[in-house]
Amino acid sequence: MSSVPVESVPALQSLSSDPFFPGAVPHPERGSRPFAPQLCALDGRRLKALWQRVEKPGRYTGGEFGIPDKDPTRARARAVFSYPDTYELAMSNEGLKILYDRVQRRDDLYADRTALPWPDFGALLQEHEIPLYSLDRYLTVRSFDLWGFNVCHELHFTNLLYALDLAGIPLLRVERGPEDPLIIAGGTAVTNPLPLMAFVDGIFMGDGEEAILEMMDLIAAGKEKGLSRLQILQSMHAVEGLVIPDLWDVKIDENGPHYIGERVGKRTYRAPEFARLEHVVLPSLAITQDRAVVEVNRGCGQGCRFCHAGFWKRPVRNAEVDRLVEIAEHMVRKTGADTLTLHSLSIADYPWLEELVIALAQKFGPEGISLSVPSLRVQVRTIPILEMTSGIRRSNITFALEAGSELMRERIHKKSSEENLHYLIHLVYEKGWELVKVYFMLGLPDRDGREVEDLIQSINALGELAKEHGPRKNANVAVSLFVPKPFTTFQWEEQKDPAFFEESIEKIKAGMKTRRVRLKHPSPWMAWVEGLLSRSDHRIAPYILEAYRQGARFDSWDDGFKKEVWKPVYDSIPKELADLWMKARPGGSHVPWEDVIDGFPREKLVRDFEKFESINEENMNPAKKQEFKASDFPPELLQPVSIPAERFKTVRYLRLVFQKKDAFAYISHLDTVEVVRKALRRIGLPMTFSQGFNKHEKFHLGGSLPIYFHSRNERIIVELYNDIDEKAMRPALEQNLPAGLVLLDFSLIDRLPDMKTGSVTYGIYCLSQESADTIYARLLEAPESIEFEKRDKKTKGRQMRRVSKRLSSALSDIRLEAVDDEGWASRVIFTIESPEEGAISVTDLLSKYLSLSSERWNVDVKIEKIR
Repeated sequence: MSSVPVESVPALQSLSSDPFFPGAVPHPERGSRPFAPQLCALDGRRLKALWQRVEKPGRYTGGEFGIPDKDPTRARARAVFSYPDTYELAMSNEGLKILYDRVQRRDDLYADRTALPWPDFGALLQEHEIPLYSLDRYLTVRSFDLWGFNVCHELHFTNLLYALDLAGIPLLRVERGPEDPLIIAGGTAVTNPLPLMAFVDGIFMGDGEEAILEMMDLIAAGKEKGLSRLQILQSMHAVEGLVIPDLWDVKIDENGPHYIGERVGKRTYRAPEFARLEHVVLPSLAITQDRAVVEVNRGCGQGCRFCHAGFWKRPVRNAEVDRLVEIAEHMVRKTGADTLTLHSLSIADYPWLEELVIALAQKFGPEGISLSVPSLRVQVRTIPILEMTSGIRRSNITFALEAGSELMRERIHKKSSEENLHYLIHLVYEKGWELVKVYFMLGLPDRDGREVEDLIQSINALGELAKEHGPRKNANVAVSLFVPKPFTTFQWEEQKDPAFFEESIEKIKAGMKTRRVRLKHPSPWMAWVEGLLSRSDHRIAPYILEAYRQGARFDSWDDGFKKEVWKPVYDSIPKELADLWMKARPGGSHVPWEDVIDGFPREKLVRDFEKFESINEENMNPAKKQEFKASDFPPELLQPVSIPAERFKTVRYLRLVFQKKDAFAYISHLDTVEVVRKALRRIGLPMTFSQGFNKHEKFHLGGSLPIYFHSRNERIIVELYNDIDEKAMRPALEQNLPAGLVLLDFSLIDRLPDMKTGSVTYGIYCLSQESADTIYARLLEAPESIEFEKRDKKTKGRQMRRVSKRLSSALSDIRLEAVDDEGWASRVIFTIESPEEGAISVTDLLSKYLSLSSERWNVDVKIEKIR
């Protein structure tokens, strides 16, 4: 970090007001009292009572494998990181993983994670006045010095406010005091920082792996010197790429707002490799992108005129093949993933792609680890790459055509032709794929008015192509809705309104003459709000706040977006402001975000826009016709890598028995199996593979354990293609399990045992002897059968049906025992038959007969499977 002379640090603009949110009342001590967030840990018992009542409680329990054993009280500074959406998306975000890892590598710093609760859990937190907490140590978010958000979508803005609200942190920047963390937002959705200037303390531009440590060091030094919140923010001006709203002012005239301050350049990380992570927390439940990721390069040189990421993430930086193979080896062993993904904005532009694919496929294919690549360019180079990566599991094939005519593709600088696309799809259909996905875009600057007609023709042509190749061939078409973004060639274009998109989509649907194509598109209103938030300025803040207060959150979810909230909010915006933000601006005119962000010369974008305007059918340069020739490629690239034949033959069986307890009781049965599977991959267990289309390790499972149940007898049998050293493997597995999953048995056997369960023994642990006595008596006097209402699976739970189940004859070995286990007074033990022969299930026994609803489990009773 470079030092900055005191005299060069900009002065704070105001202590008594906020130019970005007039009327906000600044905290009286934000510039005087020392900055000192107070560490506070929550009682896990209070949280358990809430986990019982929500969908997917494993989102909130923490305890995953890979959490570093660090003491937050010893850290000079503490940071918590969030992706403002659900756990499944947050734990898939590579940016957060990088920042978390960078901070955790430092002994004097501490990092943690939190994700945004789904509304069911969020409402319970607010009802019980429990603040949002971190997942590693159950620390309140206000315990941290810095709260970092990776904001990748403008529709996450209301989620950011939701997170602050749940944490008990003032939503407006100037209202925060000495004990509130500094709120720093980064990511591709904040490249126009103006809409969030009223809400966050800092907005970071670019690559953050170096900057996060600089910020943490400045915070630590400021705390040690007793600096105030504002003084620490003032010192953070030294961090390249960080916009500090308190160091900025705004003046408004007839031409709009003009922002006054020292412009900030985007931070670019230049290193020989990316994302070799040491501290990787592995989720205990299924997430959106559950795979090992290798970042091949950063940036994109294609120059698609509509693509914000392509402009923003320049320049292109490629890692070398040898380093990528090393990183892939490291990440596969670290995660136990069965899929390796090559991450890139434009993987086809990587100069050594064939060499890389060959090296990775040959190294990991024999281990049953498949290789996944992002959407590929419409070129024959795609075919051998798809072939070589299809030997283990066939991933989806995706092409981005974007526009329906070659003229429009030429104009937006997307060099591809339908003729070449059809040729490639013909080849992949011939090679056994049954489904392809093609991306188009609607709402691009269409000077000829042919966009919709061209899209209809392209979609129908895909349907005809699928029909020609047999009854099982199909295509999925995803039509995204164009939103002009800052720092792109089209930043001056209008945002098409919902009526345009709705009418155009209906025309496309009406014009489709094929059943072989399935059409998907987002909500036109979601695109409209995204456009509103993308190119507005600081004056949008009151409307974002109002939308949040009216219930807007999870706006990027189809079932979360509330048109009934956003439409009246939009209608309340003065017309001159709405027109400024949504209508076309004069080409080459001043745009407010360029006052703040440096490095994107307006003249360069204007010249590129002039090129776009100048292209017509007479001067366009059509894409060349392509033909696949095997002789053009290395021979090894044309041979799909497969798993060796000996790995499909079983020589021994491994019996595993686990105990599930504590927070891991909130992880489902299937997720538990996946946790074990990944742990076994990490220790290198020689597991036999199944045959078939998507090959996987062969497991044999005991009965499914209901979620919320504890267990002392979770059985898994694993088939092995080779013998193992039990004494070496057992401790390795024990060291690779998350908290709450305990290995009880690890033994080799020669035959596969019968995994069917005729009956299961459970224990009901009670806090009071009176409850135990009541449950015991109820079981002893149980009637022969019981009738009750139950949701009908045939109607997916929409209707109820009355059922009758055997009760007393299904129960045996009922007894009452005193225990001294974690505060439980007594337990009632009983054995119950499996429900296949008309016996009542254990969950129905608890809820329908004993009146022990699931909300009580793990609160005043604990249910445990004993054998």
